[in-house]
Amino acid sequence: MPPENTGARQRLALARLTTGLAILNTLRHLPPGDALVDEWSRKEDGGGGPAPRRLSAEQYEALRRLAFVSTAAWTLGAESKALKFAANVSFAAVQRHVAQFDQRAWNYNSNLNVYLLLLSLTDSRGSLAGAVGEGADDGTGDEAPSPGVDTAVLLAMRLYYGCLYFQSGLSKVLLSGPAWADGRTLRGSWAELGNRAGKWLSRRPVTVAAAASAATLAFELLFPAAQFALRGRPRAVGLSSLAFHASIKATMGISFWHHAVHALPLFVLDPGAERHTARLLRSFRKR
Repeated sequence: MPPENTGARQRLALARLTTGLAILNTLRHLPPGDALVDEWSRKEDGGGGPAPRRLSAEQYEALRRLAFVSTAAWTLGAESKALKFAANVSFAAVQRHVAQFDQRAWNYNSNLNVYLLLLSLTDSRGSLAGAVGEGADDGTGDEAPSPGVDTAVLLAMRLYYGCLYFQSGLSKVLLSGPAWADGRTLRGSWAELGNRAGKWLSRRPVTVAAAASAATLAFELLFPAAQFALRGRPRAVGLSSLAFHASIKATMGISFWHHAVHALPLFVLDPGAERHTARLLRSFRKR
């Protein structure tokens, strides 16, 4: 499923901005260090056994600040191996510390770690760097990657995006089997977690939930194949992803925004949107 030959650098610049902002928003909403220490103490007092090796509140907050500052600098166009290393390692360490409370947390937003790592393999600044005050050359002396590297990174990000859906569908099949598609699981989720629309659907015949369940499984398991079949129409791939998440948001109020938002730079937006975004940032900076 090779991406189109043109626009890889522009798409990666948009993906860099998207990933950076998503990481910064995630870091901003993580629980403070004192709250995590208190939670560990409650677990130990409740008989949960000794806690695994963990950071102190001060160490955790220092890591979180390092992750925030280094990621912000990278998002705004700073480009050096040391900065990329600091952003990747500090954000991964913060994520690992938080995930120790519940290992399933890794499945929630670890895609941001993967995207940050992939984008760190190339210079993905594009014209956005000049828009935020960074020149094309940051003085590191590193040679700009070849267009082939940009294409490979874009391909890897798109494949990983599709694999997340396949993983989700496969887990449903492995854990619940064909019974997941009979509608009872989804109808129960609508009843328990759904908003007004979801609760209304939970009172409809189970055949409604069964059809939605089957459609969900088909979408998730076949998404990588659809990426290949529609490789010349990336916008159709991205719009189908956004529509899928919109339906989940409309019935259960769950957005998975940190995943769905990447459909925009990877598939939906035209590569020319990078230039328009750069102009908007430049205008904002001047004001």
